[in-house]
Amino acid sequence: MALDIITTIVTPAAKADLVTLTDVKTELEITGTAADTWLNKVISRASAAAAQYCNRTLVQEVVKDEFWPGRDGYPWVLPGGVAPLQLTRWPVTAVDSVLENGIALSDPADYRRQPGTGHLIRLDGNSWPRKWPALPIVVQYTAGYSPIPDDLQDAVIRMVKARWFLRQRDPLLRQEETPGVYSATYWVSTGADGAITPDVADLLDNYRVPVAFA
Repeated sequence: MALDIITTIVTPAAKADLVTLTDVKTELEITGTAADTWLNKVISRASAAAAQYCNRTLVQEVVKDEFWPGRDGYPWVLPGGVAPLQLTRWPVTAVDSVLENGIALSDPADYRRQPGTGHLIRLDGNSWPRKWPALPIVVQYTAGYSPIPDDLQDAVIRMVKARWFLRQRDPLLRQEETPGVYSATYWVSTGADGAITPDVADLLDNYRVPVAFA
């Protein structure tokens, strides 16, 4: 069944950074504050690149999803619905409200939630799973990672670390030699400015949402 979804951010995250400046400086063994401005900028860029690679928002926010299940026109109104209801963000840490055609539902009497996947399962009068009806459904909830998982932090730290060590040399230089006058080899995959290297991709792949292309 076709399903139109409108997502609204109710309470945005204060910052979208996936790692703290303190943790990055500890990794790089930096004690001073001279590079803090640069590091903060690169942390934000690397965090944005990681979220973009994963095709999802990773930090915790309060959002509202409005679902509009498709149905045939009168008199052929489609009686079926959606099972289960997939929220646009996960993991889900709290559900503030669920409205079905304007009527408030309660957990666990009317539905159950699967926090890790963002699934909402509609229940019938006997507490058995059933389809959500082809009616407007509005869900307000809190979703995202808090705290950020260690492997996500590790991925962003690796991206920032690569940028740190690329500051003092040509980032495209792969190899150079002196005998015979001079020779140099360059490459493009540097890890700079959010480029995802294989080791970082390996850490992020568990959080990535596949994108289907028509």
